[in-house]
Amino acid sequence: MSSVIVRNVAKYLPETVKNREEMRTHFASVGAQIDGLFDVGGRENHPYIQDYREETSVTMATKACEALLEKEGLTLEDVQGFFFVSDAPEYTVPSNAITIVNSLGAGNDGAVKFVMDLNQNCTGLLSSFDMVSAYMKTRKDLKRCVLVSVFNSTHISHKEDPATYGFLTDGSSALLLEKIDQKGKGILDSDTLIGSDGWELMSFPSAGYSKVFKEETSLRERTLRWDVGPAGWIPDKYMEVLPGLLERNGLAESDVDYFICSQFHEGLVKRTCELMESTMDKWLFVSRSYGYAGNASPGFAFEEGLRSGKFTEGKTIVWFSFGAGYTLSALLYRF
Repeated sequence: MSSVIVRNVAKYLPETVKNREEMRTHFASVGAQIDGLFDVGGRENHPYIQDYREETSVTMATKACEALLEKEGLTLEDVQGFFFVSDAPEYTVPSNAITIVNSLGAGNDGAVKFVMDLNQNCTGLLSSFDMVSAYMKTRKDLKRCVLVSVFNSTHISHKEDPATYGFLTDGSSALLLEKIDQKGKGILDSDTLIGSDGWELMSFPSAGYSKVFKEETSLRERTLRWDVGPAGWIPDKYMEVLPGLLERNGLAESDVDYFICSQFHEGLVKRTCELMESTMDKWLFVSRSYGYAGNASPGFAFEEGLRSGKFTEGKTIVWFSFGAGYTLSALLYRF
């Protein structure tokens, strides 16, 4: 029986990084304060693209893919599938995945046989990994696939909104998925939870695509809207999924080596850790360094686990996140 593993991960972060003081100055000019938001959420550094005319979701994703292939000494000839994950795509026609393949191969599509764009907001990377992993097992010709996720706050956020432009950043993470002839590796199980009440609290474009090009639609209505409310209930939703996911696989919290929670909010990570009766040394949170780039951020944390030597053969992790709508996705993964 085969397994699909994450062979390696790479990221791309824009060179322009604004620190807390710079963000404080920016929002003070419009009468907004961000320190309380940054303290509870766990924010210090904010990577942003420097020139929106040159850097896009596609260019960031392409650079992450280039870094990934270089790490592994691979070319486009060694990859059979490309999957692009974002809620801030550059295109809807053609697929962003096809444009990345074109860029990587300089017009030569190599061995790539399948491409697709996917989206589930902040849970997009995890749910896409779950789906692509299952798909690779049914396709004998897909041995290696690249799953690249990207978020582009600069393009879709209003610059005077601390909740979007202040709390969200830019970046991309790319995973190399590889099918191996070994059982008991990769995703062992997964679970999800959704709730559609309150879906309208976060939307892009705010007015909807049917109105985005209308003359009467304002710039604010064309950007990302986020009506921020209390988030303290989110850890309780995690608890509707995580204990059951472990129990049905004969595991307890003590059997899990590391947890990768949503990188959105450090306070919620700590609260979920408490509810799981765990200890923070087992929980990875990297958004103080890298900012929060939506669906790409779980990849940042996974890469940190690999880079630091935490994720070694036989380790078990629980990888989970929370997205707009809401959606919740959780994976049980073994190295």
